[in-house]
Amino acid sequence: MNPEPLPNEVKVIASLLIDQKGRVRDGVSSRPLSSTEDRQRFLALRAIAHCIVIGRRTSESESYAKTRIPVVVYSRTPHPITRWDLELERLQREYGPRILIEAGPGLLEQLLKEDLIDRLYLTKTSRESSDESSPRLDLSLLDRDGTLDLIESIEGLEDLFEVYQRKSLSKG
Repeated sequence: MNPEPLPNEVKVIASLLIDQKGRVRDGVSSRPLSSTEDRQRFLALRAIAHCIVIGRRTSESESYAKTRIPVVVYSRTPHPITRWDLELERLQREYGPRILIEAGPGLLEQLLKEDLIDRLYLTKTSRESSDESSPRLDLSLLDRDGTLDLIESIEGLEDLFEVYQRKSLSKG
């Protein structure tokens, strides 16, 4: 379940695992929700990235100790990023053109609303989180008019793998 080679114009990619209610973790991490297929896809995306962007809460709940590429952690305090477009450009100059967003719903939703995600790899697991406090992805963002196209949908053994691409890239 490796992603196809990406076109050159696809620079900012994101990956997220959710259950059917949009929850991203069960307990303290996403690992209980992740299948073998999801993990393989996750690692394949990391292999094509130059750096990973995560939020503070993701850094506290997921392990990045063995990650072989730079991991950049952002927090809303004390200095929130007000221009993500400029920040992503800075990261591309510093690390390379392909940025992988592995942040939770808060940061990912902000980047989606600002139309800064070129391609989103979304795993919808059949496993259900029992963690009612888990952050949830606002699934309506995927149905917004004119923003993203669903370009691929693959049924796995336990998961539905969906790939969304920014509409402006799909037309080119």
